[in-house]
Amino acid sequence: MTGDEKKVKKDRDPIMVACFIVFLLASCAVLGAFVYDEYLKTDNTLATEGSTVVVNYNGAYYAYYGEDGSVLFDTSYSSVANNTNIVKSNDFVLGTSYSTLSFTVGGTTVITGFGNAVIGHKAGDTITVCIPVGTNGYYAPDTSVTVASGETQTGNLVDTMTSTQFSNQYGVTLTQGTYYIENSVYGCSAYASYNSSTGLIDVRYNLESGSTYTLADDSNFGKVTMTVSSVSGTSFSYSLTVSNYKFTEENDGAKLGIEMIKVTLGTQTIYITSITDPTSIGTATSFEYKTVAEKYNAVLYFTISIVSVTNQTAS
Repeated sequence: MTGDEKKVKKDRDPIMVACFIVFLLASCAVLGAFVYDEYLKTDNTLATEGSTVVVNYNGAYYAYYGEDGSVLFDTSYSSVANNTNIVKSNDFVLGTSYSTLSFTVGGTTVITGFGNAVIGHKAGDTITVCIPVGTNGYYAPDTSVTVASGETQTGNLVDTMTSTQFSNQYGVTLTQGTYYIENSVYGCSAYASYNSSTGLIDVRYNLESGSTYTLADDSNFGKVTMTVSSVSGTSFSYSLTVSNYKFTEENDGAKLGIEMIKVTLGTQTIYITSITDPTSIGTATSFEYKTVAEKYNAVLYFTISIVSVTNQTAS
């Protein structure tokens, strides 16, 4: 290599190095911007009326999920739903899959109180909201009934129901003949007969006068027994006793709120919601129940975690 060639190469090397450094810095800047935009950038979009919001959530009665006394009635988390150590509500249904919930704020996908709770919040926020009884929650006309313990009531010795009702209650599809039920909703045996002319099913309960039957016995909620005083024709007389209940923090005076106890009386389902127990003997002197589904007219406690917020763009 001649001296001139060495000089040209010597002059050229610093320029190439400088160009490489500039290229490297530019590449780092582009890569950094990509990483920031894709992974590190904080989305500060706030939910407003009309926003599409994606959330995870837990819904409970009596207290927020994870707090003492809470009873889970709904969740988007599979791990929570399948955790047998978490107390679930009477009507909690274990699903096959769980995922985030997407809804439009102001729409009809979720109850009003739930939808309004996310307004003004952004992705990454976790919100707790207590929705009192009313139109912002699951609301229905009041169906409350108060019954004295030992008060005589009348039930049907024979219930007529549809095939769907029968299947839901006993897990059996009956399309002909008769079926022996070893343990009916009253805790006694019964016979079911299919009526081919009507397509309906008659269930006759083998209740005995003077006997006491257990209608509900759940360590998480309480115990309800039924004592039959007489059986005649197609009806029977009975009284209910409520015990072993779990109090809530909604107690006021002599009327004491309890965690709801679900009781099936033939084709009717009731939810015992409060009792009077002035002597604190552990057995109610009277109780109040509702006939609407468990979640209606109940105070709701939601914990909501926002995954994303998308606002409509003006066209």
